[in-house]
Amino acid sequence: MEASSSSTRSQILNELKEARARVAQLEEQLAALPASDSQSGQSSSTAASDGGRPNGAITANRKKKEWPLSLREYKRYGRQMLVSQIGLPGQLKLRKSRILVVGAGGLGCPVLLYLAAAGVGEITILDHDSVELSNLHRQVLHTEERVGMPKAESAKIALQALNSDILIHSHVLPFTPALFHPPPSTDPTPLSVLEGDFDLVLDCTDNPATRHFLNAYAVSKGIPLVSGGAVRAEGTVGVYGLVLPSTAENGVTARGPCYACLFPPSPPPPAPPSPASDPAAFDKYYEQLSLAGTGACADEGVVGVLCGVVGIAMVGEAMKVLLGTAQPTLHLFSPLSPAPYRTIKTRSRKPTCPTCGTFPSLISVSSTSPSTPNSRWQSFLDSPTGEWPGWSDPLCELPGVGALASSDDQRVSVAEAKKRFEEEEEKRRTRVIDTRSGTEFEIVSVDGSVNIPFPVLLRNPSLALAPSARQVDTDSTTDTAPPDRITFLCRRGNDSLLASRALRRYLASQPDESSKQIEVEDVKGGLEAWARASEGEGFPMY
Repeated sequence: MEASSSSTRSQILNELKEARARVAQLEEQLAALPASDSQSGQSSSTAASDGGRPNGAITANRKKKEWPLSLREYKRYGRQMLVSQIGLPGQLKLRKSRILVVGAGGLGCPVLLYLAAAGVGEITILDHDSVELSNLHRQVLHTEERVGMPKAESAKIALQALNSDILIHSHVLPFTPALFHPPPSTDPTPLSVLEGDFDLVLDCTDNPATRHFLNAYAVSKGIPLVSGGAVRAEGTVGVYGLVLPSTAENGVTARGPCYACLFPPSPPPPAPPSPASDPAAFDKYYEQLSLAGTGACADEGVVGVLCGVVGIAMVGEAMKVLLGTAQPTLHLFSPLSPAPYRTIKTRSRKPTCPTCGTFPSLISVSSTSPSTPNSRWQSFLDSPTGEWPGWSDPLCELPGVGALASSDDQRVSVAEAKKRFEEEEEKRRTRVIDTRSGTEFEIVSVDGSVNIPFPVLLRNPSLALAPSARQVDTDSTTDTAPPDRITFLCRRGNDSLLASRALRRYLASQPDESSKQIEVEDVKGGLEAWARASEGEGFPMY
């Protein structure tokens, strides 16, 4: 047993000796090899020791693969890229896109919100206005804490909090001709705006003058335009100046209609007649202006959800433009109606369009250079006055007819009117007629006043002599004796002045002498002045 154990031990020692000799021999051979071969052998040995696993130590030293998007962007936009119409190529197009959004209000807020969320790479915002409490029911990017802040800056804060992977530029500027002819005392216009370095322009403004000027800018720069509008409960979205797949025979790129092809600019309104020479015609002029309305949300109202519907539709069209799948189109929205959505196929570009058309030279009959959108825009830029044809600045609020009252008008201040209402005798002999719409009258009214909407009163001024009622909405009258005094009241003191003049003309035409003894007056400044004078009483204003 002991002999067998000794033999085994001796055998092991001999094998160990031979192994050491073999190791020494291999080390000598290894030392004689070049360094590169040595590293290759080491790598092969390491790979073999790792069992060929891809996550071995060697993979830590490999260079990371370059992906088209960052890992963060893959995670952020993954659900969107799963949609076949977008995919990775579409997402890359969105990231490379540069857009200009004019207006950060009711339409601009949903437009900016969803285009930033979708990953549009660079967004420039222009808006001159500040956030007000009355904006917040529809302008969803802004908050109570940012009331008083410029809308462009407020929107930028909200978008940066939503998506820090994109570039956002905000400028507290209006899009007017002065933007391209800035006074020396103002900040310079952003170079990107001057050069038109954008893939798309989105019109989120709220007045025709800016819409047409912005359309002319987009046409001159060859940039597609997506324009939206929303007032009351109706909205529109259109795609304009879009490059079409086909080209004209002369090689010029064919485009779809511009905004002015479908909505030609209105001629400037005629000057009002002289109130001294023809006071009736003067009143008629301002009556027609009042009946036509301003089209502004502050006067006409707007449903908050409509701004969201129109804004989201603008985003959808904008994405199609950036992805290269858009077509000229016009959408009509009325979310409170039985048929809320309609789409209209637009006409082709109008050759005689004053904005995108090409005409013989406007400078000289003998000139061979035609008048093109580019040449007209360049003429505007070169103009020493910086005037744009037909421009009427919507930021310069024209005085209402209330500011043009004559000495013949009988007007009372809010303080005097309120004092009268505190006296029972004066209340008994005075009828206060509110000429606002029935909807506005239901929102807030002065105690004791009756409602005769302005259009109804113009059709039949005798309604003012009818018996007192909470609301008069018919053209019927009675023989009940009229009051001694009639005081008209409206929102701002414009319609009330015209109403008082209309009633005085009616009374002067009547054969009954007693009716001519009625005092007819109106309250200066209207309910807005009433609310300011009643601040301590908490009188509401909308």
